[in-house]
Amino acid sequence: MSDGHVAEGHPKEVVTESILDFSELEQAIQSFTRRFDQYVQTTVASCEQARIESEAQRTQDQEKVRSLEREREDAKHAQKNLWENVASEREADAKLRSSVQSLHAQRETLTQRIGNLKAEVEEMRMQMETRKHHKQEQIQRLREQVRRNAPELAQLEMLTGCTISPSVQAGTIDLGFSLLHAEDPTRTYTFTLDVSQPTYSVPKHDTALPSSTVKLLVKQLNQTGEVHEFIKKLRQALLQRTTPAN
Repeated sequence: MSDGHVAEGHPKEVVTESILDFSELEQAIQSFTRRFDQYVQTTVASCEQARIESEAQRTQDQEKVRSLEREREDAKHAQKNLWENVASEREADAKLRSSVQSLHAQRETLTQRIGNLKAEVEEMRMQMETRKHHKQEQIQRLREQVRRNAPELAQLEMLTGCTISPSVQAGTIDLGFSLLHAEDPTRTYTFTLDVSQPTYSVPKHDTALPSSTVKLLVKQLNQTGEVHEFIKKLRQALLQRTTPAN
C-alpha cells in the first residue's frame, strides 16, 4: 500500500518534511518556557520578599507583644502596689479614727475629771478659808484672853515656869518650860508652835523630847483643837524626861 500511495504522485521527501516540522512548536515551547521561568523567578522573588517582610513584621509583632507583656506586668505590679498602699492607708485611717475616738473619750473623761477637781479644789479652798478664819478667831480669842489674864498669867508663869510669847517668825508662838529640873530650875525648854495654817505644827522644838513624842502630841492637838491640853501634856512629857529616876 505504501508503494501505491507513492505511485499516486506524493513524493516521500515532501511528505516527511511536512510532517516533522516542529520549529514553530519549539519556538512556542521555548517562548513559554522563558515566560514560565520568568514567572517562576518573579513569583519566587515575590515570595522571598514577602517572607522577608513577613519575618520582619513577625519580629516587630513579637517585640510589640513582649513590650505589651512587660507593660502588663508593670501594670499588674503597679496595681498590686496601689492596692497594698490603699489597704495600708485604710488600715492607717482605721487606726487613726480609733485613736481619735480614744482621744475624744479621754478628753471627755479629762473634762469631767477637771470639773470634779475644780469642785473639789473649790470645796477644799472653802474649807481652808473656814479653818483659817477659825484659827484667826482662835488666835484673836487667845490674844484677848492673854490680855485679860495677863496678871494671872504672869503669876501662873512664875509658879509653873510656863511662858507663852510671840515667836520671831510671823504666825508662830514660843512655848517655854522651866522649873522642871531641881538642880537647874532656870533651864528653859522651848517649843515653837505654828498657828498660821489650818493645822498646827511644831517646826522647832527642844531635843529633850524625841520627835516621835512631839509628833504624837501635835496629832492629838489637831484632832481636838485644845491648845491648853496640848501645853499640859507637853509639860508632863518634859517632866517625865527630865526627872531622874529614883
